[in-house]
Amino acid sequence: MKYLTLTGWHLLIITLASLMVMAHAASPTPPPNVIVILADDVGWGDLGCYGATKTKTPNLDVLAKGGMRFTDAHASAAVCTPTRYALLTGQYSWRRDAAGLNKGVANGDSPLLIPVGSTTLPGIMKKAGYRTAAIGKWHLGFGTSTPDYNKDLSPGPLEIGFDEFFGFPATNDRVPTVYVRDHRVLGLDPADPINYTYDAKTAAAGGMKKWAAGRDRIGFMSGGKAAWWKDETIADTFTHEVVGFIERNKQQPFFLYFAPHDVHPPIIPNPRFVGSTTLGKRADMLSELDWSVGEIMKTLERLGLTKNTLIIFSSDNGASPYNEKGHLPNGPWHGKKSQLWEGGHREPFIAHWPGHIAPGTTSDDLVCLVDLTATAAALVGENLASEAAPDSFNLLPAMLGNPKQIKRDHLIVMSGKGDLAIRQGQWKYIPDLALVDGWDAGPKKPNQPAKPALYDLSTDKGETKNLVLEKPQIAKRMAELLEKIKSAKSSRPAEP
Repeated sequence: MKYLTLTGWHLLIITLASLMVMAHAASPTPPPNVIVILADDVGWGDLGCYGATKTKTPNLDVLAKGGMRFTDAHASAAVCTPTRYALLTGQYSWRRDAAGLNKGVANGDSPLLIPVGSTTLPGIMKKAGYRTAAIGKWHLGFGTSTPDYNKDLSPGPLEIGFDEFFGFPATNDRVPTVYVRDHRVLGLDPADPINYTYDAKTAAAGGMKKWAAGRDRIGFMSGGKAAWWKDETIADTFTHEVVGFIERNKQQPFFLYFAPHDVHPPIIPNPRFVGSTTLGKRADMLSELDWSVGEIMKTLERLGLTKNTLIIFSSDNGASPYNEKGHLPNGPWHGKKSQLWEGGHREPFIAHWPGHIAPGTTSDDLVCLVDLTATAAALVGENLASEAAPDSFNLLPAMLGNPKQIKRDHLIVMSGKGDLAIRQGQWKYIPDLALVDGWDAGPKKPNQPAKPALYDLSTDKGETKNLVLEKPQIAKRMAELLEKIKSAKSSRPAEP
């Protein structure tokens, strides 16, 4: 038997080490985890990193400091259900004729609003090998007709691309006031079935009341008491579920869509956050939201996942109040939730991915939550079919600082009543000022001619100076572009 000399051992060790280094270098970079956090009713000016001085959002401020903050980011609509649909499908909601997508919002009695078989953000991620979950506010319906919460709630989130779901059906001020896990209500006592309706006559005949889970709600309900949530602990419950999902999937790529209820009414923060600001309970709920984000950040750090996780934070529509003791929830922008004014749909938007997104950067690119579907496809190398995500632009080049990107050059936004406006560059065109106030707009008088408006947002953040008469050619161009996009099936640019 021959033995290696000392020199031979050295050569063998060096050779093996070299092969290990080469193998490591040749191994592909693991795909990044992706977390999308969609807050509720949080305005552009609610966060410290967007200029707020009276609210407390230290974790979100750290997220922005370590990543990119977008200043011209928007929800596709000034209310929640349409925005959530657009985010998950890459399609403007008004392209579909469904209650809650092109006017108003969905109630808890809505069927599933995303057609099964559609290309969706979670579906793209699941196809790429990701474990996918939706946790929090759903508000996109269950089943094929009015859902019966005593039975299987299918189809639902699991049928449009999510592996797991935990959340509540609609909003925290609507019935039914219960949590759903996957296809079933959590903790329901079969001997106390859920009865609910949004019709007052039906409610009176069935003994249902507006009161549920401790307070008045939108809609009427009886039964299901063992499954009722507690408003004060919703944030804790959702955050616990989020942390558990991350812990269970730390060894594989995951996509998490986290939709907190903060800061949607009823404004009921956990008692430990009450008084955390001097502004009142809505601002205290912002502290609660920030805590939830902080728990996610701490979990990623503890598990060694921070550097390989892309976090995107935004909100589904603008804030409702104009002014809270000197705090301006929508910042310098005019308007509020449901309105076509900028304050109704311009949102905070933060992207954080260490080693990929330059820290402390700011972008003034025009972006929208509808863009996340195409962005996800680009991230995982999925080619979108021509009919898929028809209104979604890829934001990945913008996040990574690529100056040669195809940028979004226009955007259509929708009010709470289904009326549309269009942005292009610095310009914003509103077809009729009688409809600009969304839910706060009174009924339009019969035969009243439309009064269009054109604003230059680069010099007029408050949308106070109507330039239609001064810039008729720009107004005409914007009006024509709006009609062109409405009549087209897609506004997504062709891939280069």
